[in-house]
Amino acid sequence: MDDNNSVSGAQFGFNKTNTAINTQKDAVTSPVEDEAITTTISTIADDKIEEDNDTLNSSYTDNRSITISLVKNFSLYRKANDKVLPKKKDYIGGSVSASRTLSSNKEEIEAYFPNIIGLTPGNVDFVMRIKQYLNNIRIGVDELGKSFDISFVYNKKLDYYKIKAEEEKIENDYSKVNRQDLSKLKTALKDKIARLNVLESGKHKIGYPVDIEEYLMYRHCLLYGDVAKDIAFINSDSSIRFYFKDDQKEADKLRKFRTEINKAKTNYVSALADGILFDSIYTQYLVLSNFPVVSGLLEDSMIKETKLDKFSTEDPIKFNKMFTNRDVKLIGSIELLIAHGELQRSEFNQNISTAEGLFIGANMSEAVSWFKQLDNTSSVNAYFNKLKNI
Repeated sequence: MDDNNSVSGAQFGFNKTNTAINTQKDAVTSPVEDEAITTTISTIADDKIEEDNDTLNSSYTDNRSITISLVKNFSLYRKANDKVLPKKKDYIGGSVSASRTLSSNKEEIEAYFPNIIGLTPGNVDFVMRIKQYLNNIRIGVDELGKSFDISFVYNKKLDYYKIKAEEEKIENDYSKVNRQDLSKLKTALKDKIARLNVLESGKHKIGYPVDIEEYLMYRHCLLYGDVAKDIAFINSDSSIRFYFKDDQKEADKLRKFRTEINKAKTNYVSALADGILFDSIYTQYLVLSNFPVVSGLLEDSMIKETKLDKFSTEDPIKFNKMFTNRDVKLIGSIELLIAHGELQRSEFNQNISTAEGLFIGANMSEAVSWFKQLDNTSSVNAYFNKLKNI
């Protein structure tokens, strides 16, 4: 068992004389109070869901799976003998902190564990069997990973939408943290996991897992320290042996990426029909790729079309962002002025200034604003005239 070799009943908040979780002062308090869960679920603003009441009040199954993968920090010996050595396998064990948290919600335990250990909460051995189960968790993970079915049946589809909205809010809050600052990211991740656990701990009131045991193993892994919940920590923490891969999120990413590719195809064809637009996007592509702009624009049209087509397919998000920018042509012109030395971009930051050193903007966005200001009309016209003569 990880964290400690033994776990006492008091550590789990159990009392051998009771059939329920100990609620005395010295017991571990639940991270999820009933009132908190009710508030969490009931205060989520309903999305504008265009579905009738019968559908919203009918049961709904959210089909999901999660995969735990091995961190591939193999030794040089294993790398050299990979073909003849048996596949690497590691184990997720028990954890005092994870088990304590999982066992601290009395209602949730009484809802799930009877189906696992075959005893009702009123049985004198109920608590002991729960301790045995949590103390002896051992999940084997090989190089193919270990997947868990965490599908959940909601009594009402409306509750599914509410939980989904809260999950997205939690994820959105976490995404706002600076990923370059691992200290802040670690604190934010701890908060994210705590919030997710609160949310999950109350779901027994509004439905049930399709596979209770696999769902609880997922919950255990969510709280298990050796499983990275963000790949940013894989190489910064030597204790990390596994990492989460949310199959649904991965599938969503692929779908979104596919959608972006399809948009990029349409946008690319539209750009071909507008020479100025095409050159503006191609100029930005050259800058982004650190290619020389002036010589790049002089390339054969077929070569330019092939390169931009490839870029739109390989990085459709950036291509679509360029295409849909309402100032795309102006940005192309500014980049061309920089390429010809009429404007200067600092070597060490994004500051843009005139050849004489007059500050225009701290970045391209500010430079665009400068070009749009009426007070600068005469200077802007002079720059555009220079472009015509280049």
